Amino acid sequence: MKRRQFIATGAVCSAYFLSMSPERLFGAWKAKDFQQCTIEQAFMAALGTRMPVSSEKITIVAPPIAEDSSVVPVQVISSLKSEVLYLFAEKNVTPLVFKFTLQGNVLPWFSLNIKMKDSSTLYAVVKSEGIFFMTSVHVEIVAQAC
Repeated sequence: MKRRQFIATGAVCSAYFLSMSPERLFGAWKAKDFQQCTIEQAFMAALGTRMPVSSEKITIVAPPIAEDSSVVPVQVISSLKSEVLYLFAEKNVTPLVFKFTLQGNVLPWFSLNIKMKDSSTLYAVVKSEGIFFMTSVHVEIVAQAC
């Protein structure tokens, strides 16, 4: 391929991608889910219910005492076949930490580091067969993040 032809092809491809809407390129941002609110309001906005059904089939593995609030390791494990997985931190400014839509009914296992504002309760919520199930665990924060 000659240099001029390569540059022309690159310019056409760039123009095509720049003409696409950001939602198609990066996914749609649902601002109503990630807004400053209480945990009950976050449940209503994201799930449509104030309190999901409590379940022993979901496990949150998190340290009972975290020394640094900027890096709190959290694992969410579920033995329920799930369609959607949510993680909420009660005292964060925006309680919804993440929402993950799963392809097909799978048994989720996620591990990630999150940032927490204060000592608070973490809620893991899964949607299985159209019903929201949840579990919770409390994490104490020793040192605040900058």
